[in-house]
Amino acid sequence: MIDVFFISGTMCTKDLWQYIFPYLKNINPIHIDITSASSFDEINNIILESISYPAILVGFSLGGFSAMNFTSQYPEKVDKLIAIATNSKGLNPIEIKLRKSTIEFLKKNNYGGISQTRIQQFLHPKNHDNQDIIAVIKKMDANLGKDVLIKQLKATSERTDITHQLKSYKKQILLISAENDILINPAEIKQLSKEMSSSTHVNLKQCGHMIPLEKPKELVYLLHLFIDS
Repeated sequence: MIDVFFISGTMCTKDLWQYIFPYLKNINPIHIDITSASSFDEINNIILESISYPAILVGFSLGGFSAMNFTSQYPEKVDKLIAIATNSKGLNPIEIKLRKSTIEFLKKNNYGGISQTRIQQFLHPKNHDNQDIIAVIKKMDANLGKDVLIKQLKATSERTDITHQLKSYKKQILLISAENDILINPAEIKQLSKEMSSSTHVNLKQCGHMIPLEKPKELVYLLHLFIDS
């Protein structure tokens, strides 16, 4: 069995991987909880304390950026890196603006949970009425709550571009994007992959941002292909 360390995204718990973990063969998935962190330095410390290294890191969205950031600073501790639905440049201006307005709103109002409109922004249109996926997203959001949401939005919205640092990492990197992800431009991921000699890029069709929930079978296949190589 190979230990593989998984890091979830903003307002995501271990439940994000519920369609992935049971189908991994010869892999021991270990979830790293970063929801207590107030900065990327704290996230790095949590990862350091959680992994046996050289480690295989798998990160989704915020977790993917966190895995990239950790790898850029501790390349000797990472054997393989898999970054899902994220890029090394951080968030686009529209998402940053939305997060700032969300923080101000949350400070002044009660939080009734993630809205249907926001959930649909994360998903491919064909999944807008997928009650199984929607239920997972709502459960994760409810379990973490308002205080964690504010903390994560504050701590992780302003992200330094780590592309240059990441280019010095010479081991294998798998970058997974989605054709219909409105948060992360797949063209930027493709370009990043071209700039990194050790990377492979896969772009999933008919999929939004929530790749582990929307395309679990494809993700399991890619994880095995990359980790077993």
